[in-house]
Formats: sequence, structure tokens, C-alpha cells
Amino acid sequence: MRLRLTVRALKYKTQGFKALSARACSVGRTLGIRLAVIRCMGWSTMIVTALLLAALSVEAEVFPERMCENLPEVKPEVKAWVAEVAPELAQVSVRALPEKTALDIFDRAAAAGWGSVDVLTDSVFREPCTFYFSGEALRAVDAAFVLDLVTVIRGQDKKGQDFEMTALLAGRGKLVVLYDRDGVVYRNERLERDFKLASRVVFETPTAGVLKNVEGLCAKTLLKCVRIRSLVKVGETIMVQAGTFTSEKPLTPILARTGPDGAAGGRR
Repeated sequence: MRLRLTVRALKYKTQGFKALSARACSVGRTLGIRLAVIRCMGWSTMIVTALLLAALSVEAEVFPERMCENLPEVKPEVKAWVAEVAPELAQVSVRALPEKTALDIFDRAAAAGWGSVDVLTDSVFREPCTFYFSGEALRAVDAAFVLDLVTVIRGQDKKGQDFEMTALLAGRGKLVVLYDRDGVVYRNERLERDFKLASRVVFETPTAGVLKNVEGLCAKTLLKCVRIRSLVKVGETIMVQAGTFTSEKPLTPILARTGPDGAAGGRR
């Protein structure tokens, strides 16, 4: 049975156990029972360590092992296309992320309480290879899960025309998002703001929880479109820097869709 404890929940349990152990050991000291105190401290350390290891295990299980080695290489024509749209990501092996593998990853991430930023900035995407999410895999993920993304997978623009992400490349500390057309302006209802998407949006992911040096994404205002510079996870909050301004929004975990309609993206 898959572990469904989130890392946050394990931390709370660990903190609670530490407090309980401290009280128990304090009582032992008061009574002068040294041996009991030593045993108490030993058992508490062992159990706290076990809880933390379980937390790390939950995180590690979100992604399959050795993805750079075990996933299939893309077809030569796909590799040639990658070399055109993101030359720096074609300098290493390009691995296809099949639809089932992508669904399994997001399913485990949802079970672990992760947000979309947690998945896309994971260390696996800083390994020396590039992962290719096809349009089909992206549509399957979007139909199965509610993702809190500024660069939505599918949606409708302000004119009511459909748009969608056609591919996503992730590797070497970079994400490259490709759309079916350029200059898409759509309304993100959750953020209550209009965004403009280029046909190619780029993020650097130097460490977990950080998307920086953003290209091709801006927030619309009355007079201009203000470039989104970074999105950074701080605790349970996402800090969004647009131009010289910084705003924050609560981190939203990935959720499985329960309704029959697979519509997503800007329609949220």
C-alpha cells in the first residue's frame, strides 16, 4: 500500500514525539532513574530518525529510479527538433517521458502533498539529460490532475480561442515550455490576473522550489505587460516577482480531478 503521509505531516508527528519524549525524559531525571533516561533518549532518537527516513522515502518514490538511464531515447526527428528549439538541451541524451510514467509521477506527487513547483523543480531535472513531455502526455496529465501553473497546459484566451502546450523539455536545470501559438493572453481566475504567454517560455531551476530568469511570460496591466522574473517557494507560499514588484500566493497541492470533464488550464 502506497505511503500517503506528506512530509509536512511527518514533521508534525516528529515534533510531537520529540515533545513527548522530552517530557518523559524530564520525569525520569526528576525521579533519578538514569538508565530509564538513557533508554528514553535512545529510543526517541531512533524513532525520530525512522520518521525522517520515511519522509525522505516518500519524496524519493515520486520519481522512478535512474530516469536518465531507464527511460527510452526519443526518435531522431524529435532530437533534431529539440536541437532547434532548445540547442543547449540537445547536447545531452533526450529521454521520452511516456504518458503512463508522467501520470504515475503526478499521482505519487499528489499523494505526497506536493505542488506543481515541487515536481518541476525537483533535482531529477538537473541531471545530465533532458526529458521530453509530449503534447499527448501533457494533455493526459491535465485531464487527470488540477495543476497550479501560470503556464497552463490548456485553456482559452481572452478572445475565447483554445490554446495548449505542445511540449515541455526539462533538464540541466532548465524548463522550456512550447505552445501552439505566440502572444496568448489568458485570464488566470485563481490569481485574478491576465497573463501573456510567448510560444516559448523558459525557466531556470537552479534548486528545489525556485523558477528564475523567466523568459516569455508577463503579467498584463493597463499600460504594459510586466515581465515575470521568478517564482520561488517559501514555506507554503509562492513568491512571484514581476518587474520590481513581489506578490505571494498560497501553495496549492496537486489534486486528482473528480469530475467527468477533463477541461483545465485557463478555464480554472
